[in-house]
Amino acid sequence: MPTRFIALDWGTTSFRAYRVGDDATVLESLSAPHGILSVAVGAFDATLESHIGAWDVSLPILASGMITSRQGWIELPYVTTPANLTSIAGALHVHTSNRGRKIHFVPGVSTRGNDGMPDVMRGEETQVMGASKGGAEYFVTPGTHCKWINVDNGAITGFSTYMTGEVFSTLKNHSILGRLMTGDTHYEAAFEKGVRAALKDAGGFLHRIFSTRTLALFNELSHDELASYLSGQVIGTEIAHATANHPMGVRYNILASPALAQHYVSAMKLAGLQVQFSPPDVAVTGLHKIAANAGVIP
Repeated sequence: MPTRFIALDWGTTSFRAYRVGDDATVLESLSAPHGILSVAVGAFDATLESHIGAWDVSLPILASGMITSRQGWIELPYVTTPANLTSIAGALHVHTSNRGRKIHFVPGVSTRGNDGMPDVMRGEETQVMGASKGGAEYFVTPGTHCKWINVDNGAITGFSTYMTGEVFSTLKNHSILGRLMTGDTHYEAAFEKGVRAALKDAGGFLHRIFSTRTLALFNELSHDELASYLSGQVIGTEIAHATANHPMGVRYNILASPALAQHYVSAMKLAGLQVQFSPPDVAVTGLHKIAANAGVIP
């Protein structure tokens, strides 16, 4: 099968590249811990070639993610919601690399919540475009900055970002809550204990998380269980807030692998939500759809 284009998913901490054939078939892929924050100023072109230098320079490239952010290669303005395949494809920015590669940078998407505050995404929009099948849909992207995304007939109509993964990491590694933590094993019972506490009292987060320390001091949780308990508290708080602003009786599509998102799914089910995983490589599928819509590939 011939290669139609190269897909790049270039985020904050990781770099992923794919040779893509017909029907978004992945022919070859590679990844590296060379996200935008690890690339020196002015070195994006060289970094790209260090990974895909052996791939045909005549192939068009579709690049999405934080690579188009203020800290990335080329900053692009956001497409505002409602954002669909046509509006995103119509906002591609074409750049020629030092070796003559044609790189089509994909813009991010912005919205404003009911509180008037702006919210943004870069990269998740390609996942949504790849996974969307029409009608009213709801997507969740677990991770450092989790997003709850509403879609109507293929158009992203609104979304909310939660800094859940980053907050957990900060509390675990840079606060007194982490001082008593030991081990890396996940304890489901401790995790669920944290989730249930958060679901009952989402507004009391700053008070409630101190129990991560006190439950150990009073020997009601072991030091090994504390990280799981805190994780449940943080994720549960996110879910409690999100479900106050999103419908309950719908199915949520998880845009992450089961290995990465299994604890999220567990917490969402405790909250009474219906969840399912979207197919793998939906970002590649989304980039394929965008490339075809823009006429980059036939």
